[in-house]
Amino acid sequence: MSISVCIVTYNPDTEIVFKIIHILKNARLPIILIDNNSSDKNFLSLLQSVNTIIPLENNVGLGKAYNICCKVSKELGAEWVLFLDQDSLPLEPFSVNEVIEKLKNDAQLYYNTAIVSINSDTATKTISINEDFYLAKYIVGSGMIVKNSVCEKYKFLENLFLYSIDIEYATRLRRAGYYILAYKKQMLKYRIGETYKKYRRRIPRYLSYLLSKLTGKDLINYPFYSNPMRYYIILRNNIYLLTRRKVEITYSKYLPFFVLYLYESLGLKETLKYVLRAIKYGIFGDLDNDNKRIFNLK
Repeated sequence: MSISVCIVTYNPDTEIVFKIIHILKNARLPIILIDNNSSDKNFLSLLQSVNTIIPLENNVGLGKAYNICCKVSKELGAEWVLFLDQDSLPLEPFSVNEVIEKLKNDAQLYYNTAIVSINSDTATKTISINEDFYLAKYIVGSGMIVKNSVCEKYKFLENLFLYSIDIEYATRLRRAGYYILAYKKQMLKYRIGETYKKYRRRIPRYLSYLLSKLTGKDLINYPFYSNPMRYYIILRNNIYLLTRRKVEITYSKYLPFFVLYLYESLGLKETLKYVLRAIKYGIFGDLDNDNKRIFNLK
Protein backbone atom coordinates (compact mmCIF):
# COMPACT_ATOMS: atom_id res chain seq x y z
CA MET A 1 0.00 0.00 0.00
CA SER A 2 1.54 3.29 -1.11
CA ILE A 3 -0.85 6.07 0.02
CA SER A 4 -3.50 6.36 2.69
CA VAL A 5 -5.76 9.41 2.97
CA CYS A 6 -6.49 11.41 6.12
CA ILE A 7 -9.53 13.68 6.49
CA VAL A 8 -10.06 15.71 9.66
CA THR A 9 -13.65 16.85 10.17
CA TYR A 10 -15.37 19.37 12.41
CA ASN A 11 -19.05 20.17 11.78
CA PRO A 12 -18.57 19.45 8.06
CA ASP A 13 -20.90 19.83 5.10
CA THR A 14 -21.79 16.13 5.02
CA GLU A 15 -22.73 16.17 1.34
CA ILE A 16 -19.20 17.27 0.41
CA VAL A 17 -17.65 14.71 2.76
CA PHE A 18 -19.71 11.93 1.14
CA LYS A 19 -18.53 13.08 -2.31
CA ILE A 20 -14.90 13.05 -1.17
CA ILE A 21 -15.27 9.55 0.28
CA HIS A 22 -16.93 8.31 -2.92
CA ILE A 23 -14.08 9.61 -5.09
CA LEU A 24 -11.43 8.15 -2.78
CA LYS A 25 -13.11 4.73 -2.70
CA ASN A 26 -13.30 4.71 -6.51
CA ALA A 27 -9.56 5.34 -6.45
CA ARG A 28 -9.19 2.37 -4.06
CA LEU A 29 -7.46 4.41 -1.39
CA PRO A 30 -7.62 3.52 2.33
CA ILE A 31 -9.26 6.33 4.28
CA ILE A 32 -8.67 7.56 7.82
CA LEU A 33 -11.28 9.99 9.15
CA ILE A 34 -10.73 11.82 12.42
CA ASP A 35 -13.65 13.82 13.75
CA ASN A 36 -12.78 16.70 16.08
CA ASN A 37 -15.90 16.36 18.24
CA SER A 38 -18.50 17.64 15.76
CA SER A 39 -21.75 18.73 17.39
CA ASP A 40 -23.69 16.27 15.20
CA LYS A 41 -21.87 12.97 14.82
CA ASN A 42 -24.68 11.10 13.05
CA PHE A 43 -22.90 11.37 9.70
CA LEU A 44 -20.12 9.12 11.00
CA SER A 45 -22.45 6.10 11.12
CA LEU A 46 -23.12 6.54 7.38
CA LEU A 47 -19.44 6.30 6.41
CA GLN A 48 -19.32 2.52 6.19
CA SER A 49 -16.71 2.50 3.44
CA VAL A 50 -14.14 4.38 5.54
CA ASN A 51 -11.34 2.12 6.78
CA THR A 52 -10.70 3.87 10.09
CA ILE A 53 -12.97 6.35 11.87
CA ILE A 54 -11.73 7.99 15.07
CA PRO A 55 -14.33 10.16 16.83
CA LEU A 56 -12.53 12.34 19.39
CA GLU A 57 -14.16 13.47 22.62
CA ASN A 58 -12.60 16.93 22.35
CA ASN A 59 -11.58 19.25 19.54
CA VAL A 60 -7.81 18.77 19.55
CA GLY A 61 -7.10 20.95 16.52
CA LEU A 62 -5.46 20.06 13.22
CA GLY A 63 -1.89 19.52 14.41
CA LYS A 64 -2.73 16.79 16.90
CA ALA A 65 -5.24 15.21 14.51
CA TYR A 66 -2.53 15.11 11.83
CA ASN A 67 -0.17 13.37 14.25
CA ILE A 68 -2.83 10.77 15.00
CA CYS A 69 -3.31 10.25 11.26
CA CYS A 70 0.40 9.64 10.76
CA LYS A 71 0.38 6.95 13.44
CA VAL A 72 -2.70 5.20 12.01
CA SER A 73 -1.37 5.45 8.46
CA LYS A 74 1.81 3.66 9.47
CA GLU A 75 -0.25 0.94 11.19
CA LEU A 76 -2.14 0.46 7.91
CA GLY A 77 1.18 -0.16 6.17
CA ALA A 78 1.15 2.94 3.95
CA GLU A 79 4.36 4.67 2.89
CA TRP A 80 2.71 8.06 2.42
CA VAL A 81 -0.31 9.88 3.87
CA LEU A 82 -2.39 12.39 1.92
CA PHE A 83 -4.10 15.09 4.00
CA LEU A 84 -7.38 16.55 2.77
CA ASP A 85 -9.60 19.27 4.22
CA GLN A 86 -13.22 18.34 4.75
CA ASP A 87 -14.23 20.60 1.84
CA SER A 88 -11.41 19.84 -0.64
CA LEU A 89 -12.81 17.82 -3.52
CA PRO A 90 -10.39 15.57 -5.46
CA LEU A 91 -10.64 16.05 -9.22
CA GLU A 92 -11.75 12.97 -11.12
CA PRO A 93 -10.34 10.67 -12.28
CA PHE A 94 -8.31 10.81 -9.08
CA SER A 95 -5.13 8.85 -9.83
CA VAL A 96 -2.98 10.12 -6.95
CA ASN A 97 -0.73 7.05 -6.97
CA GLU A 98 0.72 8.30 -10.26
CA VAL A 99 2.40 11.10 -8.29
CA ILE A 100 4.45 8.68 -6.20
CA GLU A 101 5.17 6.44 -9.20
CA LYS A 102 6.61 9.39 -11.12
CA LEU A 103 8.61 10.45 -8.09
CA LYS A 104 10.15 6.96 -7.94
CA ASN A 105 11.61 7.47 -11.41
CA ASP A 106 14.34 9.51 -9.73
CA ALA A 107 15.65 7.47 -6.79
CA GLN A 108 17.60 10.34 -5.23
CA LEU A 109 14.67 12.74 -5.53
CA TYR A 110 12.35 10.15 -3.98
CA TYR A 111 14.74 9.54 -1.08
CA ASN A 112 15.16 13.26 -0.29
CA THR A 113 11.51 14.29 -0.63
CA ALA A 114 9.37 14.72 2.48
CA ILE A 115 6.22 16.28 1.01
CA VAL A 116 4.57 16.38 -2.39
CA SER A 117 1.61 18.74 -2.84
CA ILE A 118 -1.14 17.92 -5.32
CA ASN A 119 -2.58 21.39 -4.60
CA SER A 120 -0.05 23.07 -6.84
CA ASP A 121 -2.04 26.26 -7.43
CA THR A 122 -1.58 27.26 -3.77
CA ALA A 123 2.08 26.23 -3.43
CA THR A 124 4.87 28.81 -3.31
CA LYS A 125 6.92 27.33 -6.14
CA THR A 126 10.57 28.20 -6.76
CA ILE A 127 11.99 26.21 -9.70
CA SER A 128 10.92 23.46 -12.05
CA ILE A 129 12.82 20.24 -11.28
CA ASN A 130 11.52 18.16 -14.18
CA GLU A 131 8.40 17.80 -16.33
CA ASP A 132 6.34 16.63 -13.34
CA PHE A 133 7.49 18.55 -10.26
CA TYR A 134 8.32 22.00 -8.93
CA LEU A 135 10.51 22.63 -5.95
CA ALA A 136 8.34 24.49 -3.43
CA LYS A 137 8.97 26.70 -0.43
CA TYR A 138 5.52 26.56 1.18
CA ILE A 139 2.46 24.39 0.64
CA VAL A 140 -0.99 24.29 2.20
CA GLY A 141 -2.06 21.36 4.35
CA SER A 142 -4.89 20.17 2.14
CA GLY A 143 -3.33 18.18 -0.68
CA MET A 144 0.04 17.53 0.91
CA ILE A 145 1.31 13.95 0.69
CA VAL A 146 3.76 13.34 3.54
CA LYS A 147 6.20 10.44 3.74
CA ASN A 148 5.26 8.37 6.78
CA SER A 149 8.84 7.90 7.92
CA VAL A 150 9.19 11.70 8.01
CA CYS A 151 5.79 12.12 9.66
CA GLU A 152 6.87 9.75 12.40
CA LYS A 153 10.10 11.60 13.12
CA TYR A 154 8.88 15.19 12.74
CA LYS A 155 5.59 15.87 14.52
CA PHE A 156 3.19 18.63 13.56
CA LEU A 157 2.99 21.54 15.99
CA GLU A 158 -0.13 21.04 18.09
CA ASN A 159 -0.35 24.37 19.91
CA LEU A 160 -1.02 26.32 16.68
CA PHE A 161 -4.32 24.42 16.65
CA LEU A 162 -5.70 25.55 13.31
CA TYR A 163 -3.60 27.71 10.97
CA SER A 164 0.01 27.99 9.74
CA ILE A 165 0.74 24.38 10.76
CA ASP A 166 1.62 23.58 7.14
CA ILE A 167 3.86 26.65 6.72
CA GLU A 168 5.88 25.82 9.83
CA TYR A 169 6.09 22.13 8.92
CA ALA A 170 7.39 22.79 5.41
CA THR A 171 9.95 25.28 6.75
CA ARG A 172 11.18 22.84 9.40
CA LEU A 173 11.58 20.02 6.88
CA ARG A 174 13.39 22.22 4.36
CA ARG A 175 15.81 23.28 7.08
CA ALA A 176 16.36 19.60 7.88
CA GLY A 177 17.48 19.08 4.27
CA TYR A 178 14.33 17.60 2.75
CA TYR A 179 12.67 18.58 -0.53
CA ILE A 180 9.16 19.98 -0.63
CA LEU A 181 7.64 19.40 -4.07
CA ALA A 182 4.52 20.50 -5.91
CA TYR A 183 3.08 18.23 -8.59
CA LYS A 184 2.50 20.22 -11.77
CA LYS A 185 -1.00 18.84 -12.27
CA GLN A 186 -3.64 20.42 -9.98
CA MET A 187 -5.62 17.53 -8.47
CA LEU A 188 -7.96 19.28 -6.01
CA LYS A 189 -10.84 21.71 -6.10
CA TYR A 190 -9.73 24.01 -3.33
CA ARG A 191 -10.23 27.54 -2.06
CA ILE A 192 -8.97 29.53 0.91
CA GLY A 193 -11.82 30.74 3.10
CA GLU A 194 -15.54 30.17 2.72
CA THR A 195 -15.65 32.40 -0.35
CA TYR A 196 -13.96 35.53 -1.73
CA LYS A 197 -15.38 39.00 -1.18
CA LYS A 198 -14.52 42.56 -2.11
CA TYR A 199 -13.60 44.96 0.69
CA ARG A 200 -16.44 47.23 1.81
CA ARG A 201 -14.56 49.54 4.15
CA ARG A 202 -12.76 52.50 2.63
CA ILE A 203 -9.20 51.95 3.91
CA PRO A 204 -8.90 48.25 2.96
CA ARG A 205 -10.56 48.99 -0.39
CA TYR A 206 -8.08 51.75 -1.28
CA LEU A 207 -5.05 49.85 0.02
CA SER A 208 -5.98 46.66 -1.82
CA TYR A 209 -6.50 48.63 -5.03
CA LEU A 210 -3.08 50.31 -4.65
CA LEU A 211 -1.32 47.02 -3.87
CA SER A 212 -2.99 45.35 -6.85
CA LYS A 213 -1.62 48.07 -9.11
CA LEU A 214 1.87 47.83 -7.62
CA THR A 215 2.15 44.03 -7.63
CA GLY A 216 0.05 43.14 -10.66
CA LYS A 217 -1.86 40.65 -8.51
CA ASP A 218 -5.58 40.54 -7.79
CA LEU A 219 -5.73 41.73 -4.19
CA ILE A 220 -9.13 43.39 -4.52
CA ASN A 221 -10.82 40.27 -3.19
CA TYR A 222 -10.00 38.72 0.16
CA PRO A 223 -10.68 35.25 1.67
CA PHE A 224 -13.87 35.60 3.71
CA TYR A 225 -14.59 33.75 6.94
CA SER A 226 -17.89 34.28 8.73
CA ASN A 227 -16.03 33.89 12.03
CA PRO A 228 -13.42 36.71 12.24
CA MET A 229 -11.58 34.85 15.02
CA ARG A 230 -10.02 32.82 12.24
CA TYR A 231 -8.15 35.94 11.07
CA TYR A 232 -7.03 36.53 14.66
CA ILE A 233 -5.64 32.99 14.92
CA ILE A 234 -3.77 33.36 11.63
CA LEU A 235 -2.23 36.65 12.82
CA ARG A 236 -1.37 35.30 16.27
CA ASN A 237 0.19 32.10 14.94
CA ASN A 238 2.34 33.91 12.43
CA ILE A 239 3.62 36.34 15.06
CA TYR A 240 4.41 33.29 17.22
CA LEU A 241 6.33 31.61 14.39
CA LEU A 242 8.16 34.75 13.25
CA THR A 243 9.35 35.74 16.72
CA ARG A 244 10.77 32.23 17.18
CA ARG A 245 12.32 32.13 13.69
CA LYS A 246 10.25 29.08 12.84
CA VAL A 247 9.49 30.66 9.46
CA GLU A 248 11.57 33.00 7.33
CA ILE A 249 11.40 36.70 8.19
CA THR A 250 10.16 37.39 4.65
CA TYR A 251 6.86 35.78 5.65
CA SER A 252 6.19 38.88 7.76
CA LYS A 253 5.02 40.65 4.59
CA TYR A 254 1.67 38.87 5.00
CA LEU A 255 0.96 40.27 8.48
CA PRO A 256 -0.61 43.54 7.22
CA PHE A 257 -3.09 41.55 5.15
CA PHE A 258 -4.23 39.60 8.21
CA VAL A 259 -4.77 42.92 10.02
CA LEU A 260 -6.76 44.22 7.03
CA TYR A 261 -9.00 41.14 7.13
CA LEU A 262 -9.68 41.77 10.80
CA TYR A 263 -10.40 45.45 10.21
CA GLU A 264 -12.78 44.66 7.36
CA SER A 265 -14.70 42.26 9.60
CA LEU A 266 -14.62 44.06 12.96
CA GLY A 267 -13.86 47.75 12.51
CA LEU A 268 -11.07 49.77 14.10
CA LYS A 269 -11.76 49.39 17.84
CA GLU A 270 -12.16 45.59 17.85
CA THR A 271 -9.24 45.18 15.44
CA LEU A 272 -6.89 47.09 17.76
CA LYS A 273 -8.02 44.87 20.63
CA TYR A 274 -7.35 41.66 18.73
CA VAL A 275 -4.07 42.85 17.23
CA LEU A 276 -2.76 43.62 20.73
CA ARG A 277 -3.99 40.23 21.90
CA ALA A 278 -2.28 38.52 18.93
CA ILE A 279 0.98 40.31 19.74
CA LYS A 280 0.71 39.32 23.42
CA TYR A 281 0.08 35.62 22.82
CA GLY A 282 2.29 35.49 19.74
CA ILE A 283 5.30 36.84 21.64
CA PHE A 284 4.79 35.16 25.01
CA GLY A 285 3.56 31.94 23.46
CA ASP A 286 0.83 30.74 25.80
CA LEU A 287 -1.19 29.45 22.86
CA ASP A 288 -2.80 26.53 24.67
CA ASN A 289 -4.61 28.78 27.14
CA ASP A 290 -5.63 31.14 24.37
CA ASN A 291 -6.99 28.21 22.36
CA LYS A 292 -9.03 27.11 25.38
CA ARG A 293 -10.67 30.52 25.58
CA ILE A 294 -11.38 30.69 21.86
CA PHE A 295 -12.72 27.17 21.40
CA ASN A 296 -14.16 26.58 24.88
CA LEU A 297 -11.86 23.60 25.34
CA LYS A 298 -11.74 21.53 28.50
